[in-house]
Amino acid sequence: MTTSFSVKMLLTSTTVGLTLLFGIPAQASSITVPDSMIVETVNGQNVSIKNTIGLSHGQQLVEINYRDLFQDNADDSGHWVRSESLYLTLEVAGNQRYELATPEIYSAEDAREFLDNPQVTLSVNGQQQKHVALLTQSQLLTQLVLR
Repeated sequence: MTTSFSVKMLLTSTTVGLTLLFGIPAQASSITVPDSMIVETVNGQNVSIKNTIGLSHGQQLVEINYRDLFQDNADDSGHWVRSESLYLTLEVAGNQRYELATPEIYSAEDAREFLDNPQVTLSVNGQQQKHVALLTQSQLLTQLVLR
């Protein structure tokens, strides 16, 4: 065995070991949500609580919860506005960066209005923007039944 072959084998083994140890994600696509949203699951699988989540290619079902703390005045300890689960369906193409943005929400009243009709802006690679409705559980089930 030559020295260069031994060094190559050592480097390959080290690279594979580090990849397994640190878990470089296999997904090339991702979705980023604002701080007021939490991605709970993707295709029914729990995900870690981060603002950016890796996505596989193909049809994806993303479960999201909205939550934000509002203070009406300086001496108010504030109160939370939270949603039930909301759902986004995406057809993920290769190496795409998806980003959700909510409309401007300044007050608890704005948040409740948003949750009455949860429309977000979806951008792809920071460019293409379209308005997308987030579905409630009953809306999602109705959509699935009607297919």
